[in-house]
Amino acid sequence: MYTTPDLQLIPETAAVFSNAARLGILERLMTGPCIVGDLVQSTGLEQAVISKQLGLLRSAGLLVCQAQGRCREYRLAHPEAVASALSALSILGEAVASNLRDCPKRTVRKTRTGQSSKEVLP
Repeated sequence: MYTTPDLQLIPETAAVFSNAARLGILERLMTGPCIVGDLVQSTGLEQAVISKQLGLLRSAGLLVCQAQGRCREYRLAHPEAVASALSALSILGEAVASNLRDCPKRTVRKTRTGQSSKEVLP
């Protein structure tokens, strides 16, 4: 059954899922809790990148952090909701993939240095 979504929350929520590093972290955490070192090993990302993205995911309320000795263990706060979101995004991505590749519209934005930068859709 379709329910009317809160259209104010969708862009903010979608932004959390718009980063490949965060998606990789969420995907790994779908298999169970882990520490930063496990995430570094399983994703291939640097520790600093993992730590930054964990902070963002935690601030968004998607992660719970618990001390385990000298380490911190991270787990999904809402595993069913994250699984549903990742599944929905995957299905939608497959449905529109060819259109995204051929999409003539590109977003041009200014970088921090003031130069124009094209954001190309994957």
